Amino acid sequence: MVREISREVDYVKESVSLLKHLGAGKKFRELRESMERKYASPFREGLRKFEVLEQIEQEAERVFSEDTEQLRYYFPKQDDAAMGCAGNLALLWEDYERVDFRDIAAFGAYLRDLPEQAYCERFGFCLQGYTESVVRDKKMVRMSEPYAVICYLMAMDIRDEEKWKIQKIFFDRTGHTEKLLALLEKAEKLLKGYRRELEELVLLFYQYWSEKLEGQDPASYIGRETNVKITGSPFGFRVEASVIHCNEITLNNDMGEDGCTYEDPDYYRIGILFGEDFAIGINPRQQDESFESYAVSVLKLLADKSKFAILSYIRDRKAYGSELAKHLKLTTATVSHHMNVLLAAGLVEVSHVDNRVYYTASRKALEEVFEYCRRTLT
Repeated sequence: MVREISREVDYVKESVSLLKHLGAGKKFRELRESMERKYASPFREGLRKFEVLEQIEQEAERVFSEDTEQLRYYFPKQDDAAMGCAGNLALLWEDYERVDFRDIAAFGAYLRDLPEQAYCERFGFCLQGYTESVVRDKKMVRMSEPYAVICYLMAMDIRDEEKWKIQKIFFDRTGHTEKLLALLEKAEKLLKGYRRELEELVLLFYQYWSEKLEGQDPASYIGRETNVKITGSPFGFRVEASVIHCNEITLNNDMGEDGCTYEDPDYYRIGILFGEDFAIGINPRQQDESFESYAVSVLKLLADKSKFAILSYIRDRKAYGSELAKHLKLTTATVSHHMNVLLAAGLVEVSHVDNRVYYTASRKALEEVFEYCRRTLT
Protein backbone atom coordinates (compact mmCIF):
# COMPACT_ATOMS: atom_id res chain seq x y z
CA MET A 1 0.00 0.00 0.00
CA VAL A 2 1.31 3.45 -0.96
CA ARG A 3 1.55 6.01 1.86
CA GLU A 4 3.43 8.99 0.45
CA ILE A 5 3.64 12.60 1.59
CA SER A 6 5.81 14.54 -0.83
CA ARG A 7 8.65 16.76 0.38
CA GLU A 8 9.25 18.28 -3.06
CA VAL A 9 8.03 21.50 -4.65
CA ASP A 10 6.30 20.68 -7.94
CA TYR A 11 7.35 23.67 -10.02
CA VAL A 12 5.26 22.67 -13.03
CA LYS A 13 2.01 22.50 -11.07
CA GLU A 14 2.87 25.64 -9.12
CA SER A 15 3.71 27.52 -12.34
CA VAL A 16 0.27 26.68 -13.76
CA SER A 17 -1.31 27.73 -10.45
CA LEU A 18 0.56 31.04 -10.51
CA LEU A 19 -0.72 31.86 -14.01
CA LYS A 20 -4.27 31.04 -12.89
CA HIS A 21 -3.88 33.22 -9.81
CA LEU A 22 -2.70 36.18 -11.87
CA GLY A 23 -5.26 35.72 -14.64
CA ALA A 24 -8.14 35.63 -12.17
CA GLY A 25 -6.86 38.80 -10.50
CA LYS A 26 -6.71 37.18 -7.08
CA LYS A 27 -4.84 38.79 -4.17
CA PHE A 28 -3.27 36.96 -1.24
CA ARG A 29 -3.82 40.04 0.92
CA GLU A 30 -7.56 39.88 0.32
CA LEU A 31 -7.57 36.16 1.12
CA ARG A 32 -5.71 36.77 4.37
CA GLU A 33 -8.05 39.60 5.40
CA SER A 34 -11.12 37.53 4.55
CA MET A 35 -9.90 34.58 6.60
CA GLU A 36 -8.97 36.84 9.51
CA ARG A 37 -12.49 38.31 9.48
CA LYS A 38 -14.03 34.84 9.47
CA TYR A 39 -11.79 33.22 12.02
CA ALA A 40 -10.60 36.11 14.21
CA SER A 41 -6.95 36.37 13.13
CA PRO A 42 -6.08 32.67 13.45
CA PHE A 43 -2.63 32.91 11.90
CA ARG A 44 0.73 32.73 13.63
CA GLU A 45 2.76 30.33 11.51
CA GLY A 46 0.45 31.27 8.62
CA LEU A 47 1.59 34.91 8.61
CA ARG A 48 5.03 33.81 7.42
CA LYS A 49 3.37 31.78 4.66
CA PHE A 50 1.34 34.80 3.54
CA GLU A 51 4.48 36.96 3.62
CA VAL A 52 6.21 34.65 1.13
CA LEU A 53 3.11 34.35 -1.05
CA GLU A 54 2.61 38.11 -1.20
CA GLN A 55 6.27 38.62 -2.15
CA ILE A 56 5.89 36.11 -4.99
CA GLU A 57 2.66 37.77 -6.11
CA GLN A 58 4.19 41.26 -6.18
CA GLU A 59 7.17 40.12 -8.25
CA ALA A 60 4.89 38.12 -10.56
CA GLU A 61 2.69 41.15 -11.22
CA ARG A 62 5.82 43.04 -12.27
CA VAL A 63 7.25 40.21 -14.39
CA PHE A 64 3.93 39.57 -16.15
CA SER A 65 2.86 43.21 -16.44
CA GLU A 66 2.85 43.00 -20.25
CA ASP A 67 1.11 39.61 -20.32
CA THR A 68 -2.09 40.59 -18.48
CA GLU A 69 -4.33 40.31 -21.54
CA GLN A 70 -3.05 36.83 -22.39
CA LEU A 71 -3.41 35.65 -18.79
CA ARG A 72 -7.00 36.84 -18.64
CA TYR A 73 -7.74 35.16 -21.97
CA TYR A 74 -6.48 31.77 -20.83
CA PHE A 75 -7.26 31.96 -17.10
CA PRO A 76 -10.20 34.34 -16.53
CA LYS A 77 -12.21 34.84 -13.39
CA GLN A 78 -14.83 32.15 -13.00
CA ASP A 79 -17.59 34.75 -13.35
CA ASP A 80 -16.19 35.67 -16.79
CA ALA A 81 -16.46 32.22 -18.32
CA ALA A 82 -17.68 28.71 -17.71
CA MET A 83 -16.33 26.73 -14.78
CA GLY A 84 -13.32 25.67 -16.80
CA CYS A 85 -10.75 27.84 -18.51
CA ALA A 86 -9.16 27.93 -21.93
CA GLY A 87 -5.71 27.47 -20.44
CA ASN A 88 -6.62 24.05 -19.06
CA LEU A 89 -7.70 22.93 -22.52
CA ALA A 90 -4.66 24.34 -24.29
CA LEU A 91 -2.36 22.59 -21.79
CA LEU A 92 -4.52 19.44 -21.58
CA TRP A 93 -4.44 20.16 -17.86
CA GLU A 94 -6.52 19.00 -14.92
CA ASP A 95 -6.29 20.63 -11.51
CA TYR A 96 -5.89 17.22 -9.91
CA GLU A 97 -3.29 16.11 -12.48
CA ARG A 98 -1.28 13.12 -11.24
CA VAL A 99 1.48 13.19 -13.85
CA ASP A 100 4.81 14.58 -12.66
CA PHE A 101 7.14 16.43 -15.03
CA ARG A 102 10.72 17.31 -14.16
CA ASP A 103 10.31 20.88 -15.41
CA ILE A 104 8.46 23.00 -17.96
CA ALA A 105 10.81 21.82 -20.72
CA ALA A 106 9.78 18.20 -20.07
CA PHE A 107 6.11 19.20 -19.96
CA GLY A 108 6.52 21.06 -23.26
CA ALA A 109 8.15 18.03 -24.90
CA TYR A 110 5.21 15.89 -23.79
CA LEU A 111 2.68 18.30 -25.31
CA ARG A 112 4.57 18.70 -28.59
CA ASP A 113 5.13 14.95 -29.10
CA LEU A 114 1.56 13.85 -28.37
CA PRO A 115 0.07 12.03 -31.42
CA GLU A 116 -3.23 13.33 -32.81
CA GLN A 117 -5.35 10.50 -31.41
CA ALA A 118 -3.91 10.91 -27.93
CA TYR A 119 -4.32 14.69 -28.23
CA CYS A 120 -8.01 14.32 -29.12
CA GLU A 121 -8.56 11.91 -26.23
CA ARG A 122 -6.90 14.20 -23.70
CA PHE A 123 -8.61 17.32 -25.05
CA GLY A 124 -11.97 15.51 -25.00
CA PHE A 125 -11.45 14.40 -21.42
CA CYS A 126 -10.58 17.93 -20.29
CA LEU A 127 -13.54 19.27 -22.26
CA GLN A 128 -15.90 17.03 -20.29
CA GLY A 129 -14.65 18.65 -17.11
CA TYR A 130 -14.94 22.18 -18.50
CA THR A 131 -18.32 22.97 -16.93
CA GLU A 132 -18.28 20.49 -14.06
CA SER A 133 -16.16 20.41 -10.94
CA VAL A 134 -16.62 16.64 -10.65
CA VAL A 135 -16.38 14.60 -13.84
CA ARG A 136 -15.98 11.08 -12.52
CA ASP A 137 -19.59 10.78 -11.43
CA LYS A 138 -20.56 10.21 -15.04
CA LYS A 139 -19.37 7.90 -17.76
CA MET A 140 -16.67 9.61 -19.79
CA VAL A 141 -16.99 9.79 -23.56
CA ARG A 142 -13.88 8.75 -25.47
CA MET A 143 -13.04 11.06 -28.39
CA SER A 144 -10.24 9.77 -30.58
CA GLU A 145 -10.55 12.05 -33.61
CA PRO A 146 -11.28 15.75 -34.27
CA TYR A 147 -14.86 15.26 -35.53
CA ALA A 148 -15.91 13.64 -32.23
CA VAL A 149 -14.37 16.50 -30.23
CA ILE A 150 -16.14 19.19 -32.27
CA CYS A 151 -19.48 17.35 -32.14
CA TYR A 152 -19.24 17.16 -28.37
CA LEU A 153 -18.24 20.83 -28.16
CA MET A 154 -21.17 21.99 -30.33
CA ALA A 155 -23.62 20.13 -28.09
CA MET A 156 -22.30 21.74 -24.88
CA ASP A 157 -24.53 24.17 -23.00
CA ILE A 158 -22.17 27.15 -23.13
CA ARG A 159 -22.18 30.46 -24.96
CA ASP A 160 -21.45 30.47 -28.71
CA GLU A 161 -18.45 32.77 -28.25
CA GLU A 162 -17.04 30.31 -25.73
CA LYS A 163 -17.45 27.46 -28.21
CA TRP A 164 -15.65 29.48 -30.88
CA LYS A 165 -12.81 30.22 -28.48
CA ILE A 166 -12.41 26.53 -27.58
CA GLN A 167 -12.57 25.51 -31.25
CA LYS A 168 -9.74 27.92 -32.13
CA ILE A 169 -7.62 26.51 -29.32
CA PHE A 170 -8.30 22.95 -30.43
CA PHE A 171 -7.32 23.50 -34.06
CA ASP A 172 -4.42 25.89 -33.45
CA ARG A 173 -2.78 23.44 -31.07
CA THR A 174 0.81 24.55 -31.65
CA GLY A 175 0.18 28.30 -31.47
CA HIS A 176 -1.61 28.23 -28.15
CA THR A 177 0.70 25.62 -26.62
CA GLU A 178 3.79 27.69 -27.41
CA LYS A 179 2.27 30.89 -25.98
CA LEU A 180 1.41 29.17 -22.73
CA LEU A 181 4.73 27.35 -22.45
CA ALA A 182 6.50 30.71 -22.76
CA LEU A 183 4.40 32.05 -19.89
CA LEU A 184 5.04 28.92 -17.84
CA GLU A 185 8.80 29.21 -18.33
CA LYS A 186 8.68 32.75 -16.92
CA ALA A 187 6.60 31.52 -13.96
CA GLU A 188 8.97 28.62 -13.30
CA LYS A 189 12.02 30.90 -13.35
CA LEU A 190 10.33 33.30 -10.93
CA LEU A 191 9.30 30.55 -8.51
CA LYS A 192 12.74 28.95 -8.53
CA GLY A 193 14.08 32.31 -7.38
CA TYR A 194 12.19 31.55 -4.16
CA ARG A 195 13.46 27.98 -3.92
CA ARG A 196 14.71 28.32 -0.33
CA GLU A 197 11.45 29.85 0.95
CA LEU A 198 9.26 27.35 -0.92
CA GLU A 199 11.26 24.36 0.28
CA GLU A 200 10.92 25.66 3.84
CA LEU A 201 7.12 25.89 3.47
CA VAL A 202 6.86 22.42 1.96
CA LEU A 203 9.03 20.96 4.75
CA LEU A 204 6.61 22.43 7.32
CA PHE A 205 3.77 20.88 5.33
CA TYR A 206 5.51 17.48 5.31
CA GLN A 207 6.18 17.54 9.06
CA TYR A 208 2.60 18.54 9.90
CA TRP A 209 0.88 15.97 7.68
CA SER A 210 3.28 13.16 8.57
CA GLU A 211 2.16 13.56 12.16
CA LYS A 212 -1.54 14.03 11.38
CA LEU A 213 -1.74 11.00 9.08
CA GLU A 214 0.26 8.65 11.27
CA GLY A 215 -1.68 5.37 11.23
CA GLN A 216 -4.58 6.69 9.12
CA ASP A 217 -5.40 7.85 5.60
CA PRO A 218 -6.50 11.35 4.53
CA ALA A 219 -10.06 10.16 3.79
CA SER A 220 -10.55 9.05 7.40
CA TYR A 221 -8.92 12.17 8.80
CA ILE A 222 -10.90 14.60 6.63
CA GLY A 223 -14.13 12.73 7.32
CA ARG A 224 -13.63 12.96 11.07
CA GLU A 225 -12.59 16.62 11.04
CA THR A 226 -15.16 17.99 8.58
CA ASN A 227 -18.05 15.52 8.45
CA VAL A 228 -17.38 15.16 4.70
CA LYS A 229 -17.47 11.44 4.06
CA ILE A 230 -14.86 10.16 1.60
CA THR A 231 -14.09 6.53 0.82
CA GLY A 232 -10.36 5.90 0.71
CA SER A 233 -8.62 3.78 -1.91
CA PRO A 234 -7.40 0.36 -0.74
CA PHE A 235 -4.17 1.11 -2.63
CA GLY A 236 -3.27 3.94 -0.26
CA PHE A 237 -2.67 7.62 -0.91
CA ARG A 238 -0.28 10.26 -2.10
CA VAL A 239 -0.33 13.80 -0.65
CA GLU A 240 1.31 16.87 -2.19
CA ALA A 241 1.61 20.44 -0.96
CA SER A 242 -0.26 23.10 -2.94
CA VAL A 243 1.57 26.41 -2.48
CA ILE A 244 -0.11 29.00 -4.71
CA HIS A 245 -3.60 27.52 -4.22
CA CYS A 246 -2.82 27.73 -0.53
CA ASN A 247 -6.32 27.33 0.94
CA GLU A 248 -7.68 24.66 -1.41
CA ILE A 249 -7.89 20.88 -1.36
CA THR A 250 -8.25 18.75 -4.48
CA LEU A 251 -8.74 15.00 -4.56
CA ASN A 252 -8.55 12.46 -7.36
CA ASN A 253 -10.20 9.12 -6.64
CA ASP A 254 -9.08 7.23 -9.74
CA MET A 255 -11.76 4.60 -10.28
CA GLY A 256 -12.40 2.28 -13.21
CA GLU A 257 -15.15 2.66 -15.78
CA ASP A 258 -17.65 1.00 -13.44
CA GLY A 259 -17.28 3.94 -11.06
CA CYS A 260 -16.80 1.60 -8.11
CA THR A 261 -13.47 -0.18 -8.48
CA TYR A 262 -10.31 1.62 -7.43
CA GLU A 263 -7.31 1.36 -9.73
CA ASP A 264 -4.72 3.57 -8.01
CA PRO A 265 -3.94 5.27 -4.71
CA ASP A 266 -5.88 8.44 -3.89
CA TYR A 267 -4.13 11.65 -4.88
CA TYR A 268 -4.49 14.78 -2.72
CA ARG A 269 -3.19 18.31 -3.17
CA ILE A 270 -3.63 20.21 0.07
CA GLY A 271 -3.00 23.93 0.56
CA ILE A 272 -0.04 24.91 2.70
CA LEU A 273 -2.17 27.16 4.92
CA PHE A 274 -3.55 24.10 6.65
CA GLY A 275 -1.15 23.60 9.52
CA GLU A 276 -0.51 24.16 13.20
CA ASP A 277 -2.58 27.33 13.47
CA PHE A 278 -5.27 26.60 10.87
CA ALA A 279 -6.78 23.15 11.05
CA ILE A 280 -8.44 21.48 8.10
CA GLY A 281 -11.62 21.02 10.09
CA ILE A 282 -12.21 24.70 10.86
CA ASN A 283 -15.66 25.85 9.78
CA PRO A 284 -18.18 28.57 10.62
CA ARG A 285 -19.48 26.61 13.60
CA GLN A 286 -16.04 27.02 15.13
CA GLN A 287 -15.83 30.75 14.50
CA ASP A 288 -15.62 32.93 17.58
CA GLU A 289 -17.86 35.84 18.46
CA SER A 290 -16.05 38.34 16.21
CA PHE A 291 -17.56 37.16 12.94
CA GLU A 292 -20.88 36.41 14.58
CA SER A 293 -21.02 40.05 15.75
CA TYR A 294 -20.11 41.23 12.25
CA ALA A 295 -22.82 39.06 10.67
CA VAL A 296 -25.44 40.39 13.12
CA SER A 297 -24.43 43.98 12.37
CA VAL A 298 -24.75 43.36 8.62
CA LEU A 299 -28.21 41.84 9.06
CA LYS A 300 -29.27 44.92 11.02
CA LEU A 301 -28.09 47.13 8.16
CA LEU A 302 -30.00 45.04 5.63
CA ALA A 303 -33.14 45.44 7.71
CA ASP A 304 -33.08 49.15 6.87
CA LYS A 305 -35.24 49.65 3.77
CA SER A 306 -33.08 52.40 2.22
CA LYS A 307 -29.80 50.54 2.69
CA PHE A 308 -31.35 47.39 1.24
CA ALA A 309 -32.62 49.37 -1.76
CA ILE A 310 -29.17 50.90 -2.32
CA LEU A 311 -27.45 47.51 -2.31
CA SER A 312 -30.12 46.09 -4.61
CA TYR A 313 -29.64 48.91 -7.11
CA ILE A 314 -25.84 48.62 -7.22
CA ARG A 315 -25.78 44.83 -7.20
CA ASP A 316 -24.82 44.58 -10.89
CA ARG A 317 -23.84 48.15 -11.70
CA LYS A 318 -21.83 51.13 -10.58
CA ALA A 319 -23.71 54.26 -9.56
CA TYR A 320 -22.78 57.68 -8.19
CA GLY A 321 -24.43 59.51 -5.31
CA SER A 322 -26.81 61.84 -7.13
CA GLU A 323 -27.92 58.97 -9.39
CA LEU A 324 -28.84 56.92 -6.31
CA ALA A 325 -30.59 59.89 -4.74
CA LYS A 326 -32.73 60.40 -7.84
CA HIS A 327 -33.57 56.71 -8.20
CA LEU A 328 -34.45 56.21 -4.52
CA LYS A 329 -36.08 59.64 -4.09
CA LEU A 330 -33.70 60.54 -1.27
CA THR A 331 -31.54 63.58 -0.67
CA THR A 332 -27.86 63.33 -1.57
CA ALA A 333 -27.01 63.92 2.09
CA THR A 334 -29.12 60.92 3.12
CA VAL A 335 -27.50 58.73 0.47
CA SER A 336 -24.08 59.88 1.66
CA HIS A 337 -24.96 58.90 5.23
CA HIS A 338 -26.11 55.43 4.17
CA MET A 339 -22.99 54.96 2.04
CA ASN A 340 -20.65 55.83 4.89
CA VAL A 341 -22.28 53.16 7.03
CA LEU A 342 -22.21 50.55 4.25
CA LEU A 343 -18.59 51.36 3.45
CA ALA A 344 -17.59 50.99 7.11
CA ALA A 345 -19.20 47.53 7.08
CA GLY A 346 -17.30 46.53 3.93
CA LEU A 347 -20.52 46.03 1.94
CA VAL A 348 -19.72 48.58 -0.76
CA GLU A 349 -16.74 49.06 -3.06
CA VAL A 350 -15.65 52.43 -4.44
CA SER A 351 -14.08 53.46 -7.75
CA HIS A 352 -13.19 56.85 -9.19
CA VAL A 353 -13.92 57.89 -12.77
CA ASP A 354 -12.91 61.47 -13.61
CA ASN A 355 -14.34 63.55 -10.76
CA ARG A 356 -17.09 61.12 -9.79
CA VAL A 357 -17.14 58.48 -7.08
CA TYR A 358 -18.95 55.30 -8.09
CA TYR A 359 -20.30 52.67 -5.73
CA THR A 360 -21.00 48.99 -6.27
CA ALA A 361 -22.10 46.27 -3.86
CA SER A 362 -19.43 43.94 -2.48
CA ARG A 363 -20.86 40.55 -3.38
CA LYS A 364 -17.97 38.81 -1.69
CA ALA A 365 -18.67 40.34 1.72
CA LEU A 366 -22.40 39.68 1.44
CA GLU A 367 -21.89 36.08 0.35
CA GLU A 368 -19.58 35.44 3.32
CA VAL A 369 -22.25 36.65 5.73
CA PHE A 370 -25.03 34.70 4.02
CA GLU A 371 -22.92 31.54 3.96
CA TYR A 372 -22.15 31.94 7.67
CA CYS A 373 -25.87 32.37 8.42
CA ARG A 374 -26.81 29.41 6.25
CA ARG A 375 -24.37 27.07 7.95
CA THR A 376 -25.02 28.34 11.44
CA LEU A 377 -28.82 28.47 11.28
CA THR A 378 -29.72 25.64 8.89
